[in-house]
Amino acid sequence: MAKLCLNSRDELLFLDLDKIAFFKANGNYTNITYIEGQQQMITMGLSKVEQVLRTALQPGKPSPFLRLGRSLIINQSYLYSISVVRQRLNLSDFCGHTLSLSVPKPLLRDYKDKIALLYSGTTKSTNQ
Repeated sequence: MAKLCLNSRDELLFLDLDKIAFFKANGNYTNITYIEGQQQMITMGLSKVEQVLRTALQPGKPSPFLRLGRSLIINQSYLYSISVVRQRLNLSDFCGHTLSLSVPKPLLRDYKDKIALLYSGTTKSTNQ
C-alpha cells in the first residue's frame, strides 16, 4: 500500500497506510493509531480523512479501510475478532501487537453480519 502525505498549516506528515490500525474522530481532529500502539493527532476531521483515503488508494481495488459509525475508520487487514456482547472489536498483526476498541452493539452487530455473509462460504459455524 502507499504512503499518504498530509499537509497541514504547520507540518507535513507521511503516513504508512499499511501500519495504521484505525482513525478515531476527536472533534475537528483525528487520532491515528498504528498497530504497534503509537498515536498521532492530525488537524483534519474524520470525514476529510475518509475523502483523502478514497483518493489515495488505487481505484478499482477494495479499500482495507472501513468507516464504522461517526467516529471510527478501521483497517480491516488487522481484523482479529468481533464480540458483540462485550462491544469489542480486536485488531492484531499476529506479531504481538493487539488493539481492542469499544464499539456500540448496533454497529458491531451489523458489521459482524456483513463479514459473516462475506465469508459464509469459507467458514464453519461453531453453533450447533
